[in-house]
Amino acid sequence: MKNQHMNKKLKDLDSKPVSKWVVESDLRLKNLERPRYSQLVAIRILRTLREKKMTQKDLADILVVTPQTVNKWVKGSENFTFDTIERLELALEIKLMHIYNSHESFKGKVVSKIIGSKVLKAEQQVSFKINSVASVKKETKVIPLNAYYINEATTPKLNYKNS
Repeated sequence: MKNQHMNKKLKDLDSKPVSKWVVESDLRLKNLERPRYSQLVAIRILRTLREKKMTQKDLADILVVTPQTVNKWVKGSENFTFDTIERLELALEIKLMHIYNSHESFKGKVVSKIIGSKVLKAEQQVSFKINSVASVKKETKVIPLNAYYINEATTPKLNYKNS
């Protein structure tokens, strides 16, 4: 009897609609990248304002928006539209977004291959020099302890040996 009563309570709990905060939480977890990009744009805006010695109000006046709107942008939670990004780029004279076309990305691959081959070639040259230096026998000077006499007649001559 108790088991049937517990089962009924569990089914009643399970049949209730999902809470709004659970749905919102799941949505935030799915969209983790978007806030990161918004934060990066906000940081770039703030950095540019600091470099140009401008305030958020100055930017708001240039873009003909309220200071509250600019404040919302620099908090890093705004989902920017292309229009907003374009207006910000023109007002601040910066580039916030760049889209590569296939020709440019091809150039990048070619450049990275060229750089990679130069790095490999330099690596091989360094390796060759290290190996060639290691294979050369060095001459070492053997200086006997009694070589530090003042009288040259009694001072033995230095011997050179290959090691």
